[in-house]
Amino acid sequence: MHCLFRGAGEPFDFVDQRDFDLHIALNVDHETLHAMFEKGQHSTIETRGISDHSFIDSIYFHDPNGYVIKLAAQKAATGEGRSVDEVKEILRRWQQNESS
Repeated sequence: MHCLFRGAGEPFDFVDQRDFDLHIALNVDHETLHAMFEKGQHSTIETRGISDHSFIDSIYFHDPNGYVIKLAAQKAATGEGRSVDEVKEILRRWQQNESS
């Protein structure tokens, strides 16, 4: 487990990691997601997306320290009418795609 904050005098080393491992996700509505995507595209900030993850749409920004900020907008009717096993399979496939 990695800690964001270290006490004074404690050793700290930057470790190369996938940005998937180092991100914070914030829930927004679709209007905000699209507005922030456009804003990112017209700035010097690296902006990726809009990614369709079947249950959410998301965009990704790199902050000055290399961390990823993810904005995610939930799709309507997420999970409705699906069994727990179907939802688990969707999540498994999504995680497999994100790690490759």
